[in-house]
Amino acid sequence: MDRLRLMETFVRVVETGNFSAVAREERATQSSISKQIQALETLLGAKLLVRSTRSHALTEAGKRYYERCRQVLDTLEEARVEIQRTENDIAGVLRVAAPASFGRLHIVPRLPAFFERYPQLKIDLQLDDGFVDLVVGGIDVAFRVGELKDSRLIARRIGTAHRAALASPAYLARHGEPQHPHELRDHQCIVYTGLATMNEWNFQDEEGGQHAVRVNGHLQSNSSEAIRQAVVEGLGICYTPQWVYGDDIRAGRVKPILTRYRLPPLPLNVVFQPARRPSIKISHFVSFFADAFSRDPDISPMLAADGASHDALGKLGTVGSRG
Repeated sequence: MDRLRLMETFVRVVETGNFSAVAREERATQSSISKQIQALETLLGAKLLVRSTRSHALTEAGKRYYERCRQVLDTLEEARVEIQRTENDIAGVLRVAAPASFGRLHIVPRLPAFFERYPQLKIDLQLDDGFVDLVVGGIDVAFRVGELKDSRLIARRIGTAHRAALASPAYLARHGEPQHPHELRDHQCIVYTGLATMNEWNFQDEEGGQHAVRVNGHLQSNSSEAIRQAVVEGLGICYTPQWVYGDDIRAGRVKPILTRYRLPPLPLNVVFQPARRPSIKISHFVSFFADAFSRDPDISPMLAADGASHDALGKLGTVGSRG
């Protein structure tokens, strides 16, 4: 059987998560797809997938082979697109992942302008506050908010997420407004469980003094959208990237508190797989959003203060990233 065909089938099995979906795509039986994977494993002399009755998982060899296959198929797809398009056209599908609130507030509103510039490009946007594995998800580029952990991913810094402590006027009217970070211990604090420090909130005063406060409350969640709604409804205080609440602040639905204190900013990066060189569509996508964010007051103004410059944002490098 054609090796390229086997590679394509293997990649689709990994990216869809099951044999039956690929069988439907190819109008074949599930057993025939399974036989193709077995034929590929025999050809390679290595086990690629560990199968169970309902799912499968990549072996270490399978993960490495998937990265190589994806690279080869992307190169072939780009070659096909280049032949079919003019010199300046950007075409194809770009698979993008981002945190839910960030995608809703900062990616989707900018897509009309993006599609106007690149009408031949399609975006498959995956929004999830949890960790998204670029290899398993077949993701071309992902937005990550926060410090990046060790990995082999390539990252480009494209902005800074400035944080704030926020509460609704109704909550503050009932419980009073804290004037010092340590007063948060006596308040209902809504904890975002996706935060690396969980319920430890950090502040810096005007003299540079550090204040780490362990907070508690009736509610915690792994969803930034759920926490935003809870804060607006007056259920408590949050510690969050300010851009999640931009419209709410302007409308008076929530109010920044403890404004004399500085909260540590969060770097905003885009990351992609090192096994796949940045394609022309990835490069144009990243450049478009980096330029848009450079003019966004909720993301860019404090770059100089936290050690990054616009020149630094343009550089690519292998950095830690699993967060």
